[in-house]
Formats: sequence, C-alpha cells, structure tokens
Amino acid sequence: MRGLFPKKKSRLSPQGKAIAAAHVLLDSAEGRLDEKAAGRRLREEVGLQWSYLTCLQYLSGQEALVALKALPTSWAEQGRTKSSLIGAAILAAHAVANLRADGTMLCASHLAKELKGKTVEEWLTQTPDPQREEVGQN
Repeated sequence: MRGLFPKKKSRLSPQGKAIAAAHVLLDSAEGRLDEKAAGRRLREEVGLQWSYLTCLQYLSGQEALVALKALPTSWAEQGRTKSSLIGAAILAAHAVANLRADGTMLCASHLAKELKGKTVEEWLTQTPDPQREEVGQN
C-alpha cells in the first residue's frame, strides 16, 4: 500500500543540495547567518523542511561527499572553491560526531564515525583510507 502522503522531493540534485548546504554552513561559520536564518535559506533553496541540523547531517553523509567530489577541480562559486566545500563537509562531520556533551553522535555517517573523539588534525594524520579519498583528503 502506498503512503497517504506523497514523498516530497527537492528540486535540486544531490550536488545542488550539497553546494547549498555547504554555502549555508560556511556562511554561518563566518558569522553571516544565525541558525534561524540558515534554516530559512535552506528551506528556500532546497525546497524541503531542512534545518541547520539537517544541513550538518546531509553534508556529512555519503551522497553529499560523492556529489562534492564530483565537482570539477576548477569549480568556484560565491568566492568558494571545491576544496572549501569539502572542508565544510569535514566540519559538518566533526560537528555531528562531537557536538553533544553526552558523546551521542547526531547521525551515523561513516565520516562522522571516523572523526568521533578526534580533532580534524588527528584525523588527517592517520593512515589514508578509502573514506578520506572520498572527500579528497589523500
């Protein structure tokens, strides 16, 4: 039986969602957006009921990582490069892995699991593995 409510889909591709989410996260980290404004912008751009937390969870997930890695090396938009968006995905994964004081992760992404309890610097100095290749950090 089909559900009573149709699934809502974003009008953006996975790459479009990842780019929009990365820009919002970076704008927020730079102090240009607060959490409420970030949520509003995400809902306007992505077209779903996204929140700041949804943004962090999506960016740390496999779909967003693959989409960002697929960007051309010379890609640039709003003064940001492919590397800065991949950095936003790493920031998001670190946040969902380590934000809560009780140690509970906010999502189950593989990248977040790798970053659990570590600084980004510690993670970068570890032996390379396929996940780091996926985010272009090898």
